[in-house]
Amino acid sequence: MTDRSELALQLSEAVAAAHVAAERAGDRAFRAFGLSKRGHAALAAVDQMGPDGARPSELAAQLNISRAAATTFVQRLELRGLVETTPDEDDDRGVRVALTRRGIEVLLRVGQIERRLAARAVEGVPASSMQRTVHLLGEWKRRLEEHEIKLVP
Repeated sequence: MTDRSELALQLSEAVAAAHVAAERAGDRAFRAFGLSKRGHAALAAVDQMGPDGARPSELAAQLNISRAAATTFVQRLELRGLVETTPDEDDDRGVRVALTRRGIEVLLRVGQIERRLAARAVEGVPASSMQRTVHLLGEWKRRLEEHEIKLVP
């Protein structure tokens, strides 16, 4: 019989493999619309900032990238017609970035594809099993974070 530490390692490996597979599926959805994973994250971040748009510095903070990298993402997305920049009324030197109609449509369609992929991946799996798995993984994450704090001197 497998001991608990071996089962814990198997669980870690299974979660990591599932994460990689989910990332690949998501990447295919993004690429269908000519987006990278980071480009999609930038679009989603602009969307989360609301209809007034976001400052590039806010995007940089949300995406955990430099302001220069955020500006590059904005420029690329603007060239593709997914976002538009307008002068920032609160800052004469700044701009605000907002989704265009096309950007909203692409974001919605990518989201639909991601949901369909996720639904297909769990087809035939009982809802109760999914609920237990979500609970287990949430508890596992909490415990890992708790032990991480204790291990750091």
